[in-house]
Amino acid sequence: MFAVVSALFLLITLNTLIAERQVIPMERPPDLLPSEPLLLPQSNLVPVLPDWPPSTTPFAAFNPFPAPPENLTPLPFAPFSPYSNLVQNYALPPGAGHAAIAAAPAPPLIPSSLVLPPPTWPPPITLPPIYGTSRGTTLKPINIDPEAIMGVPEIIQHWGYPVEEHQVTTADGYILTLHRIPHGKKNANSTSVRPVIFLQHGLLCTSSIWLLNLPHQSAGFVFADQGFDVWLGNMRGNVYSKEHVSLSSESNDFWKFSWEQMAKYDLPAMIDYVLNETEQTSLYYVGHSQGTLTMLAKLSKDKKFAKKIRKFFALAPVSRMSHVKGLFLYLGKIYEQFSLVYRIFGDNEFLSNNIFTRLLTDIICDKSVNNPICENFIFSVSGPNSNQFNSSRIGIYLAHNPAGTSSRNMLHFAQMVHNKKMESFDRGKEANLRWYGQSTPPEYNLTNVHCDTYLFYSDYDWLAPAADVEHFLIPTLPRTSVKFARKLKNFNHNDFLWGLRARKEIYDRITNIIKIDSRKLTLQRNMDSYFRRQSGNKTIDEISNKLNDTLKLD
Repeated sequence: MFAVVSALFLLITLNTLIAERQVIPMERPPDLLPSEPLLLPQSNLVPVLPDWPPSTTPFAAFNPFPAPPENLTPLPFAPFSPYSNLVQNYALPPGAGHAAIAAAPAPPLIPSSLVLPPPTWPPPITLPPIYGTSRGTTLKPINIDPEAIMGVPEIIQHWGYPVEEHQVTTADGYILTLHRIPHGKKNANSTSVRPVIFLQHGLLCTSSIWLLNLPHQSAGFVFADQGFDVWLGNMRGNVYSKEHVSLSSESNDFWKFSWEQMAKYDLPAMIDYVLNETEQTSLYYVGHSQGTLTMLAKLSKDKKFAKKIRKFFALAPVSRMSHVKGLFLYLGKIYEQFSLVYRIFGDNEFLSNNIFTRLLTDIICDKSVNNPICENFIFSVSGPNSNQFNSSRIGIYLAHNPAGTSSRNMLHFAQMVHNKKMESFDRGKEANLRWYGQSTPPEYNLTNVHCDTYLFYSDYDWLAPAADVEHFLIPTLPRTSVKFARKLKNFNHNDFLWGLRARKEIYDRITNIIKIDSRKLTLQRNMDSYFRRQSGNKTIDEISNKLNDTLKLD
């Protein structure tokens, strides 16, 4: 959800820059005569003080500005024209504010060898170098963090960790990218079986969200250093998963998905691939925001899938969105208008990410400048400032987010806020009847979720409010499934990822739970292996059944 803030921020910033372009203060030019005034008869020139800044209103019908008469040659540094051209009075509308009037109808031409070429008007815009900007006559460096223009593999390597990149194809043809940190810096030579942990990002984000703080604060690096085999997923539509076996990302058909298709196709494709690569039967899943929503949806529809998830750690869990605040509450209020626009324009990409947005946001949110605008827009979506936000990294956060999704996915979220339900995508009454067998989209039945689930939520979170977790999610999930529900104090929606207390209150707790469970799992595997050898390679269940048969009385 953090990415929504950065998206809104970018749009408002660009509009502001465009507006400010019209009111930039301009210094009055020096009142100079032509560089060689003796070349023209002095009687032909009548100096007039110009208006400044020059008015562009009289030139509204010209594109871009009127050219000088053909019988006149531009003068270098001419003070009597904002465009450095000597112009006859009949060539301009009255009141144009030019500084000289040619008294003679046809003043003598100046040899071209004595005149510099006319300047380009309007003047070209010269962008500053990537790592610097001109302020007056001095060059002031911009504090751009290198991670702002890196991809996920480069960020991982930047901090000295090993990295692998994998691709998997879903059942409906989308090609997804997975990033892997196989081990940490200090445990590379360990021969023990590493617990496999899968981290799934939220709305409009990528696998980068687990890596954007310093290594000792970022979940991806923390878990790798604890001896885990870390896998980072990327859902369809973000910058790392924009390929398809037959569809182009430029086509509307590519973007016909919401989080429902991510739950149905993306999660099983990625999870199955990881289990196959690591030769494991189950793994530990950590999801944030949309990453929890998709897992809840998948588990409620597929009971067999639950066997592949050893434990489910839900950070800022999203289910029913009945008590959201901030900008997402507004998104729900304009759902009808949003839906109308969607029906007109169809399925499209929504807020992608490129090098321009990365550089722009990092420059605007320069950490050397006290810029509360960047922070305030983030808090307007995620929740109040909890005083654990690392503002020096905000340029990096915004440089990597938003990272793209579909307009249908955004509309689906607006629908859930508007209807206050965790339900399927509303396709319209007739299409709903064809797809769901009913006129309204069906709700997800979370009583079917049978997986060890650990919930981390907070009263400061505006996207996954404590009220929705406590009044809907916890009571709806089976009691046997909810192993842990911890309400964190003063954590907004983004603090679960980048808060300075996130490691102590979330990641370290997850680490301890996994290590204890992993030891139990290792012991169970060793016992299973032992009994197999002792009983002709039979499983524990087979041995148990044989013992039960033996003990039965005739």
